[in-house]
Amino acid sequence: MTETTQAFQQSFDFIIVGAGTAGCVLAARLSENPMHTVCLIEAGGSEKHPFISIPAAVGCAIMSKKFSWGLKTVSQPALNNREIPLPRGRVIGGSGSINGMAYYRGDGKDYDDWATEGNTGWDYAHLLPYFLRSEHNPELANSPYHYTGGPMGVSFIPKPNKLCKSFNAAMEDLGFPYCNDFNTAHPNGYGYRQGSIWKGKRVSTASTYLRPAMNRKNLTVMSSTSTRRVLFEGTKATGIEIQGQDGAIHRLGAGKEIIVSGGAYHSPHILLNSGVGDSEHLNAVGVPVVHHLPGVGKNLHDHPSTYTALDMKDSTSYAISWKALPRDIVQLLQYALFRGGPMASNLFETNAYIKSQPDSDRPDMQLVFQPARRNIKPFPIPINHGYAVATVCLYPKSRGTVTLVNNDPLAAPLIDLALGKEQEDIDALVRGLKLARQVTLHNSFGKYQADERVPGSTIQSDAELDAYVRETLITVHHPGSSCRMGNSDSDVVNHELKVHGLENLRVIDASIYPRVPAANTNASVVVIAEKGADMILGKAAPDPLTELA
Repeated sequence: MTETTQAFQQSFDFIIVGAGTAGCVLAARLSENPMHTVCLIEAGGSEKHPFISIPAAVGCAIMSKKFSWGLKTVSQPALNNREIPLPRGRVIGGSGSINGMAYYRGDGKDYDDWATEGNTGWDYAHLLPYFLRSEHNPELANSPYHYTGGPMGVSFIPKPNKLCKSFNAAMEDLGFPYCNDFNTAHPNGYGYRQGSIWKGKRVSTASTYLRPAMNRKNLTVMSSTSTRRVLFEGTKATGIEIQGQDGAIHRLGAGKEIIVSGGAYHSPHILLNSGVGDSEHLNAVGVPVVHHLPGVGKNLHDHPSTYTALDMKDSTSYAISWKALPRDIVQLLQYALFRGGPMASNLFETNAYIKSQPDSDRPDMQLVFQPARRNIKPFPIPINHGYAVATVCLYPKSRGTVTLVNNDPLAAPLIDLALGKEQEDIDALVRGLKLARQVTLHNSFGKYQADERVPGSTIQSDAELDAYVRETLITVHHPGSSCRMGNSDSDVVNHELKVHGLENLRVIDASIYPRVPAANTNASVVVIAEKGADMILGKAAPDPLTELA
């Protein structure tokens, strides 16, 4: 099927669709060679905004309509038919410009599992050099698991909130080990965690990879530009169709490769709009079939979460309140003058990464402590005082889909995460909720005299907690696996991230996860892009660090 009957308005060697976490890395790496012409396409605009750069403004960034796609799931039957909001970055830097800045790699066994499934070169020992390459981490420079000199600054919060000590004391008393570094091969326990924050500002691949490369004459960045579809001549990807804010449609040619880096929701959306996907679905919505690839948009999953929240009159927690107003003014000046203080924090300063079952071979649950009140209604800044613990199921069983509503390439995708479909996921969150309650009601918090607002003291039985989970379950915004890497008929890309059955087309982002790692996902997406860039350029992979695996 020949589609490129019209001339291209412009041509490049490489076209990257999506200036998110992966796309920014790819644009920087592919344009290092001045002989390569590279075009990066982004639907959103600039990331230069205080909501994005100030770590404590993370709530403002993630809730801002200016920087988000405004996505949500379809009604989720297992969650009382609720539609769950899905914040994703529509801005240079993508979701890395609005995320919580947690720097987590996950357990090395997760990546070893990828390789065991036939994805050669994707085990932990082979990926660790890429984690090191991307990192600048002087605080842990003496560890073989860390490096200095990479693009992305990583650091601990210098002065965590005092409430964090109570959380850590409770975890210790409950018998869990202390973990001083959550980015070794097999982290386990509780403790302070590092974030992608450097000198008081958010670190993203937009600020550290893309911005330094944008003065290169061979790199073109087109923002506020929507990608409608990939164009093909037979099975060869030759270009893309784009649409600007003025509604004009243009075609760009790619002489070497097209890389789709739209993320877990938009990469399958773009492929489906391009005629690559399950032919039955494409025919049903009126999209001409270019290549039958049934795995596109399948296997989607995210980490489900629920929480317990407490309110208190004590003003130790981060908040806006009359009692804390003098302190808040001082902290504002502290940040304005020195880029320090609580405004340089992402608010999530300590956590636990633990095994919830005796037979678990790796941590399967995360408890994230928030030394700030969780508002009753969504609002980006905590009002009044309290604290909360979110419990996260790290290995959900439920699997969902990304599909098309019609053949309009600018229509939002239909996203069904099937949250709570598998009872095991609900049971895991109930276990986590019970543990979170043990922590928040521990005597280490006694002096704060907090009261549990939710679930509330009357909610005690497993059935009641099950119902509470279904009413409050959300995700922690780590979607992936919708263009799964592997060699089966249900997979979309091979171990070189090339789309099965097509030429000159790769997918490089979180959608290729064989299974979402049990961690915050930004760090591993950077690594996927670093490795992907090496493969595109034909560079030899670094030697595996087998002795550290």
